Amino acid sequence: MNTLIDEFTYTLTQLGPSWGMGFVVALAFMEACPGLGLFVSGVLLLTTATALYANDVLTLQQISLAAFAGAIVADHLGFYLGRYLGPTFHHSNFAQKYSARITRAESALRRFGAAAVPVGRFIPAIRSITPTLLGLSGVSRAYFSVVDVLACALWAVALGALASGITLVIQ
Repeated sequence: MNTLIDEFTYTLTQLGPSWGMGFVVALAFMEACPGLGLFVSGVLLLTTATALYANDVLTLQQISLAAFAGAIVADHLGFYLGRYLGPTFHHSNFAQKYSARITRAESALRRFGAAAVPVGRFIPAIRSITPTLLGLSGVSRAYFSVVDVLACALWAVALGALASGITLVIQ
């Protein structure tokens, strides 16, 4: 297993900064993408960010900016997917069957919308579905965007801090 990780790290560091930033953007997008995010672990992004930083391929600012870009795009894709599917979803057999539960969940999301975005961003298990649920529940576009930009910025800075902290421990 260590050989595989060593080979991945070596290959990644040899590709250069452009490819490194591309990997960070792609991994941040994939882990927050609706559906796909349930299968892509944030550990892969953290490992990649740490390897790129530890080998002086990317700075913490570059890693954070790339992760921020991938996260913003994925979150907004999820949100607008939820907005688009909302009317269809609410008339589906599933929604009709569980209408009381869905109404309670949507009410809670509207009431705690500002907290749902950053909480969802920092909890891997719900990171990819929270924006979609907020879109389904009818949260305002502007409200979601402002809170999501702040949440993604904090998350990207935290990713950089973790990558640098792990690098210090390794060295």
